[in-house]
Amino acid sequence: MQPVRRKLRRHQRRAAVVAHVAVCSTVILGMGALVLDIGAVYMTQSELQVAADAAALAAAAELAASHGDPFQLAVAAADEYARLNRARGQPLSVAAGDIEFGRAVFNAATGKFDFEPGSGHVDAVRVTVHRTAANNEVEVPFLFAPVLGQSGTQLQARAAAVLIPRDISVVIDLSNSMSYDSQLRNWNRTDGGYSNLRDIWCALDGPVPDKPYIPASASNVDETEYQYDTGPTYGHMTQWGDPLDPASYNPSTDPGLWYIRKGYNTSVPAITAKLTAVGYTSAERSALLSGSKDSTTSHWRNRCGVLLGLAQWSSGKSGGAFPGGGDGDDYVEDSEVTWIAKPEYAVSWNWKSYIDAVQSHYSGSFKYRYGLKTFVDFLLQNVPRYHETNVKWATPEQPTRAIKDAVWTMINVIEELQSLDHVALETFDSWGHHELDLTENIRQVSDTLYGRQAGHYDVYTNIGDGLKRAYFELTSERARSAAAKVIVLMSDGVPNRDEGGEYNIAAAREYALRMARQAADAGMRIYTVSVGFESDRPLMQEIAALGHGQEFYAAGNPEEYSEQLELIFRTLGGKRPVALIE
Repeated sequence: MQPVRRKLRRHQRRAAVVAHVAVCSTVILGMGALVLDIGAVYMTQSELQVAADAAALAAAAELAASHGDPFQLAVAAADEYARLNRARGQPLSVAAGDIEFGRAVFNAATGKFDFEPGSGHVDAVRVTVHRTAANNEVEVPFLFAPVLGQSGTQLQARAAAVLIPRDISVVIDLSNSMSYDSQLRNWNRTDGGYSNLRDIWCALDGPVPDKPYIPASASNVDETEYQYDTGPTYGHMTQWGDPLDPASYNPSTDPGLWYIRKGYNTSVPAITAKLTAVGYTSAERSALLSGSKDSTTSHWRNRCGVLLGLAQWSSGKSGGAFPGGGDGDDYVEDSEVTWIAKPEYAVSWNWKSYIDAVQSHYSGSFKYRYGLKTFVDFLLQNVPRYHETNVKWATPEQPTRAIKDAVWTMINVIEELQSLDHVALETFDSWGHHELDLTENIRQVSDTLYGRQAGHYDVYTNIGDGLKRAYFELTSERARSAAAKVIVLMSDGVPNRDEGGEYNIAAAREYALRMARQAADAGMRIYTVSVGFESDRPLMQEIAALGHGQEFYAAGNPEEYSEQLELIFRTLGGKRPVALIE
């Protein structure tokens, strides 16, 4: 009986194992089916999400478009980028009903932006991808799950993207080279440019140039908003003279410039006429027109001042124009001269300063030539600082004025976009100057800049210090953690002051590049704008490349680069980064 029982037990165990195997096989097959089907779902869902992310980013980028209907452009961009992707091998599509427009709302608790659907100000978009190019719903049919009663599932993916608000630091070159395009040093440049010195002369007594200032065309350099403005006059300097046309101008024949050289006789008929009209006698005129008594710089300077009508001479001669005080000889001495009042804007200089500058600082065709042209150029070249001449900010000195108008345009664009951008203002010359904290009242930036002039604080160029100021502001407590950090640098790109403020061109260039690297390492994007005659574009291009940005260039005459700068800053105003927030 014993063997029979053992056989019976063996048969019972075998039957149980078969039953267990049968049951487990069903479970295992079911698990396998579930794994395969879930894998297909996850893969398809991942493909849809990639398409949704791309579509949302592309659509958001079009919200800042300066041409066409941004909403239509956003829908078209979303569909275009969705079609570049596939789900289960099928091309995808996005229709208008798959897109929600709204705004990004900063969540202080998370430090991120949340999507809030709605109309009005729109700076964010949410895209749902759930259909193929054939307009069918994206569905994953289950291969094995039907045994569990599941035939398949429809999928969709959603993503929201926003035009990221920016913290922008505008960095402006205020060195004296920012008036070089207006100075006489470049009157005969060969790149199509010209000097607008006459407009600066007219603006000395107002009005301030329009916003934007409209320069002349190269074909007629005096046809500007000031073409009928006669400008201020000083003493006998009442005539502007010939236009500064690079193709035809000749300083030696310009009736607006008088050649008065130390130790030489003066033979300008207009001067003789002016002296006669004032009432100087024949003897006084002979002494004033002769260079034989220019024994000292002081005697010559006084004589020159009288010839220009900037001083009156009490010669002591019989019947003289201004009786009293003189000793009757032919020397024009300090005690015999009374200078006319200097202009109100002359803070730290006088008429003697102008006369000395044209004698000692000028060279070539304009040396010893006196008149309104060299006087206005003297203001730009020799006494440019605000504490020397406090009116240049109200004139169209170039390229500074074009830069001001370009920043004004950029601020207009940002305001129109209601982009939640904050903007700061930095300037630089020999050193960097922090002008304005990051502010949502961005109009302050252009208003403040309009009150600055080339050489406002100093005359040299320290680009590195300007970038350093921008870096400090964009890493300050005023900077927003969720905002993109952008630097807009505008300069002729010719630095000559290093980190210690010393004149060292090689070290100044390296300092600028080092600060650009530091800003880039902190995640800041740098856009550079090169402007001005003989600007150093290679350096500005290298700074932009280090900052993962772009170099823009404005060239030609003031009319041309003013237009170019306006377009550049319109681009920069709307050049907003996009990011996924959902």
